Amino acid sequence: MTGQRPAIRSARPGDLARLGPVYEQAGFGGRLAKVVGFARARLDGEVVVAEAGAEIAGVAAGAVFGGTGWIGGVAVVPAHRRIGLGGALTEAIVEFLEGRGLATVLLHATALGRPVYERLGFVPETPYRTLSGPTLPRGPREAPVRAGQAADLEAVLALDLAATGEDRRRLLTALWPTGGLVATTDGRPLGYHLPSPWRTGGATIAADPGTGLALLDAVRAAAGDEVAISVPTGNTAAVEALEAAGFSEVYRTIRMYRGPRVPWDPAALFGAHNLFWG
Repeated sequence: MTGQRPAIRSARPGDLARLGPVYEQAGFGGRLAKVVGFARARLDGEVVVAEAGAEIAGVAAGAVFGGTGWIGGVAVVPAHRRIGLGGALTEAIVEFLEGRGLATVLLHATALGRPVYERLGFVPETPYRTLSGPTLPRGPREAPVRAGQAADLEAVLALDLAATGEDRRRLLTALWPTGGLVATTDGRPLGYHLPSPWRTGGATIAADPGTGLALLDAVRAAAGDEVAISVPTGNTAAVEALEAAGFSEVYRTIRMYRGPRVPWDPAALFGAHNLFWG
């Protein structure tokens, strides 16, 4: 790569429509453009781009959840790599999030990106494994699992806060109950699943292993031959059940944080909504 270092700035509305090809060039799916657009529009977040002449050379985004923020969608096209652009884009989002007064910033890092984030003060925490495996034939759901309803939202929010330690009300309110599932005991919700609009899998959170595994079986009753689910390695019940069902690892990341550690419960997370905001 030759020429002047790309300039980093906040994305303009017209830039967002150009991000699909950027993510594809960087080796990610073009769907990430919609994810980062959602973060900016619905999660009080930001998107920054690196501009090289008339081209977008890189992108990064942030999302805001109460007192925490997430960084995701960091990508640099091949022609502009190895000049520190990924770190500079990440720093721009860190400045945005910390400028909003957020105490803790989190992200998921690949093995390649981890050294970059460690130099920026991020501390490695828990590995996540994305496992892919067979779906189940559609049929009657297990008794405790039913379709989510609008009236379940407050219970879902409470379950989510207890598991993640984060206030994800804005996210859940924006998407619930489309495609959602709730697992109950004596009518009381003990777990929920919320599919991602941009990928298979989705957030699956439960107060106990039995509830979580029942929800995972319901998630696997999906169209197609395979489903992908991202889980923290700290949830041994989920990992062992998925491997026993024929799932295998296709991707691995590590959750990292900068600032005070968030008090969360990996054993309650049976599926990440996505690898942008966990």
